[in-house]
Amino acid sequence: MPEQKKAFPMLPVAHWWALRKKFKQTIPGLVTDSYLATVLNTQAQSARANVLPFLKSLGIINEDGKPTDRANEWRDDGRYSGACKAILKEVYPQELLDAVPNSTDREQAESWFSHKTKAGEAAVARMAVLYCVILEADASKQPDEKTERARPIKIVEKKAAAATPMRVNPDAAEKHAPTHSPNVPQMPGININLEIHISADSSVDQIDAIFQSMSKHIYKRV
Repeated sequence: MPEQKKAFPMLPVAHWWALRKKFKQTIPGLVTDSYLATVLNTQAQSARANVLPFLKSLGIINEDGKPTDRANEWRDDGRYSGACKAILKEVYPQELLDAVPNSTDREQAESWFSHKTKAGEAAVARMAVLYCVILEADASKQPDEKTERARPIKIVEKKAAAATPMRVNPDAAEKHAPTHSPNVPQMPGININLEIHISADSSVDQIDAIFQSMSKHIYKRV
């Protein structure tokens, strides 16, 4: 029988930290899509698809949406590491923990998730970065409000290299020069800077569509 694909949490890391910060203030009685939409400044539909199911699979809320004991440990700086270890043991297989034991080995994590899930690059990247954050288990890495916001992705086109001057024999140049030589203006190099702002609550399909559109309209690739 073919190997069954397994899904892993893809909770955006910005939401991981933003919700933890909110839980530190007050643990809600019930976590719903409307609650998440308000806290994360997103749409209820996006919260329902991209946040709510992963909070359940991570054991932070139960199937009814109520915060678990793990949620209380997760929000506590002193118990955060223990909560992360419990998530690793419950959610991720020992094969992954053995293959990628260090939070700095994100590329290896992406390779593992890609092989096991057969998911696209954007989905695999979200699985890997969340896994590495949980593996790191460091509450001091909680970002401030400014760094929680979506950061621009900057794409810079390299400036065209200047043409290397060619040494020409003056006598030969004069002999072969045309009678009427038009004045051709020298074209300046072009330097293009683009900033693409991607919201932290964007879905995988939306991110893929953004880069596909960039490839088509900027680089003329289909």
